[in-house]
Amino acid sequence: MATSKSAGKSGTGSLVVAAIDFGTTYSGYAFAFRHEFESDPPKINANTNWVAGGQLISLKTPTILLLNKNKKFQAFGYEAEDQYGQLAADNEHKDYYYFRRFKMKLYSLKVAVVL
Repeated sequence: MATSKSAGKSGTGSLVVAAIDFGTTYSGYAFAFRHEFESDPPKINANTNWVAGGQLISLKTPTILLLNKNKKFQAFGYEAEDQYGQLAADNEHKDYYYFRRFKMKLYSLKVAVVL
């Protein structure tokens, strides 16, 4: 007996579909849950919590990365910008690593793939 899937239903068993926009200037993400897609296909969730300076709310955040003095992740986006600004104002920024608009530099890196 042949079975057919309803239009719009995923046959993969995936529970969520996610997209990451890692941009040169700004970055963001969006996702959709399978159960929401099946009942409301246009429903897509995006982060609306990127806040700049306590006032601006945006779907994207600057592509900025801040690493601490141990070269470990400290912050990303508006939070990295705010933290580094405060560190610089207090003259405590010299041991931190602040990367802004670095995406295009990644293209010049040579990566070896071992299969």
